[in-house]
Amino acid sequence: MEILELHLEKHAVLRTNIDGGTHAAEPCPLCRISQEEVLAEFQRWKLARTKTMKGHRERLMLFHKDHIKTLDEGSIGEAYLLLMKIGSKFFSYTDKWAIFEPVYATVPDHWHRVASDLDRNADDDAQILKTPRMIIDNHQGTLSRAYPDHDSVDPVEDPS
Repeated sequence: MEILELHLEKHAVLRTNIDGGTHAAEPCPLCRISQEEVLAEFQRWKLARTKTMKGHRERLMLFHKDHIKTLDEGSIGEAYLLLMKIGSKFFSYTDKWAIFEPVYATVPDHWHRVASDLDRNADDDAQILKTPRMIIDNHQGTLSRAYPDHDSVDPVEDPS
């Protein structure tokens, strides 16, 4: 019983009281995703559909298996490369799709990234336009970055 409590405590989201103290709230929603909901599993990552599709045909989330908030640069690169490879299959029905920065993340304490198509009729189209994102073009094989503070889309340079 004690081991289970420690495990649950490790994956609990901490809330800060007005007096500055903390207490464990509900366990992290990403840590609670069942194996049945996992589409693919990798050494350090899991892939699942988001709970809310927001009007998209496909909306995916890649998250770290461990409950951690920040990652080193190499791990972030690994996650993006993995998500780009996965996304090219899941989003093959569309010309372009994107990986979003976690500006509007509902679970900010567990590292994850959401990817979706860029359907202008989706419920979150206005939010997408306000979110920094990496846009992947399935046909041309190009990557670009879009920033919400201006309408520019910058190509991602190939370091080679």
